Amino acid sequence: MPLGPYSLSQLRTLQPTVQPIFNAFLEQCEAAGIPCDVVEGERTFAKQQTLYNQGVDDDPSTPKVTNAKPGDSYHQYKLALDVVPRAYRSMKDWNPDGPLWLRIGQIGEAAGLTWGGRWSSPDKPHFHLAAAPLAELKAYWEKFKQIMPVEIGPTSTAIVAAITIAVIFWVFVKPKLERAGIL
Repeated sequence: MPLGPYSLSQLRTLQPTVQPIFNAFLEQCEAAGIPCDVVEGERTFAKQQTLYNQGVDDDPSTPKVTNAKPGDSYHQYKLALDVVPRAYRSMKDWNPDGPLWLRIGQIGEAAGLTWGGRWSSPDKPHFHLAAAPLAELKAYWEKFKQIMPVEIGPTSTAIVAAITIAVIFWVFVKPKLERAGIL
């Protein structure tokens, strides 16, 4: 099932040079039988501040929504997506202990993305491409008040092909080799 209009609109909020990488990731999730919806792409600095303030500041018994201050998230630089497996969309808190999270995390990592599910405070829906260090992105923003454009070389087609090969290996070939005792 292809991406719906909202997911596509969120994917298109990312920098054009990284959209093919995230699209390939979502296609690989679909090919693995885990269709996902994109719940958020670009996030403004103001929205990041609002999310940062929610949680502990409102109610000490409620966990913080995010630990990232404005400028400290790849969302602000159009290099991150939050996704949810469609199978978990209607479940409480998107079924945070469900096994599909690890599978899509592995697919994203094989695609060259950083998965928030590995963090000390896991953020399983979060995937970003560290196309430049946050400090560099933030410095560019502070100097020019614009998002630093990132370039991915050599070509988007070559990147998508390499990512597809890597994902096929990590998602399909590697598990079979492990089950056979080869790895």
